Parts: sequence; C-alpha cells; structure tokens
Amino acid sequence: MLVCRTVFALVLLAQKTERPIYFEANAFGFSATGKWVPTDPNDKPAFPSETEIDCEKKAMNCVEATAEYYFGHPHVSISYLQAVKWDGDGIIATSSSGARMTNTVLISFAEKTVTETDSMKQLDAKTKEACDAFGAKQTTTSLFILKGSARWNADPSTGK
Repeated sequence: MLVCRTVFALVLLAQKTERPIYFEANAFGFSATGKWVPTDPNDKPAFPSETEIDCEKKAMNCVEATAEYYFGHPHVSISYLQAVKWDGDGIIATSSSGARMTNTVLISFAEKTVTETDSMKQLDAKTKEACDAFGAKQTTTSLFILKGSARWNADPSTGK
C-alpha cells in the first residue's frame, strides 16, 4: 500500500512540473513551436493550429510549417523565409513571395519572443480590389505563443 501511495505522489508531482517551452537558439539554428495569435485582443484565431519555425544559420533561411484543422479537415501550410539579419540578439526573416503581402518575422533570443507582420505591397487597382475580396486590406501583426509557456497553458486553443 505504501508503494502505491508513493507512486501516486510521484505522478502528481510530475504533473505539476513545468512543461518545457519550445524555443531553442544555438550556433547552428533556431527552432520554436507554438501558435500565431492576432495582437488585437478583439481578434481571435479562426481555427485551432500549431506552428513550428525552424531556421538554419548557414543557409540563412527559415521554414514555417502550420497545421490547422478547419471545416472538419486537417490542413498544412509551409512558408519559406530568407533571414536578412541574424546576430546574437535574434533573427529578421522575410518573404515577399505572396501576391499581396510581404511577411516579416522578428525573433528575439533574449526575450524569447517571435512576432510576425504582414504588410501590404504596392498594388495596382485591379489587384488591390481582388485582395480586398480575400480580406487582405491592411497590415496585420501577430504574436507567437510558445508551446509550454504560461499563456499557452492558460488556453492552448487561443493563447489568451
């Protein structure tokens, strides 16, 4: 009986132990796992998701893979970014491959934060009208909620 109580106590202790935060930077690269949430508290993520960001210093590039679940089906998207700056403080990576937006990701090693800004490109009137139909009308900023952080653990579905 004493053995059962001891095992049960160890299990409870293990459950209360802090989970690791998924943010790692070293001499070779960077990796983080979490989810993007809008910086505007009135906006909510549209669907449950999880994103992994992996950057390779030698190649000066980053890959952002997002898994989402919406309309009853899983969906995966992959974005490629070029690191335009990488130093001891962090990374600035960007991609302008989209038709209407330039995507910039700012990673701070000291603060263990990741932010993303999607900025409108200069567009002709016809292209701008088409983009408006998709809801891409202005610059937006998102915050990356790290998996295992207090904010993630408070509400993993929204990061709020």
